[in-house]
Amino acid sequence: MAPTRVVLGTMPPLLGDIVRETLFHQTDVEVLAEVDTRDEVDSAVTHTGAHVAILGISPGDWSTLSGLLGDLLASHPRLTVIALASDGRNGYVYQLQPRTVALDDVSPTSLVRAIRATATVDVHPAIHPFSAD
Repeated sequence: MAPTRVVLGTMPPLLGDIVRETLFHQTDVEVLAEVDTRDEVDSAVTHTGAHVAILGISPGDWSTLSGLLGDLLASHPRLTVIALASDGRNGYVYQLQPRTVALDDVSPTSLVRAIRATATVDVHPAIHPFSAD
């Protein structure tokens, strides 16, 4: 099976180091791009065909995240977005489905499990007509 393609968005340095180190050792996950601003995430996903975008979110950013998520998922309906709190204590998985799933914990194991879960997600066209190939 082809590796799950990942784009890393803006993260504080320590969180970014932990995420990069965690993913570096996964043979079934490939980090294709790392961007410095949120404005670059959509373009990076488009150019790489990423399955997953991982974003760092500061405490004040949770309320503004919905605009970015809406834009990303409208442009890339099969994309999974993993938002990690900058302190590494909370994380959420967003998909174009009628639900948001909280991560069990924000550990390397939980992060890798969330990324791998994207490979098994099948978005049914009857539920999300605009995501049909």
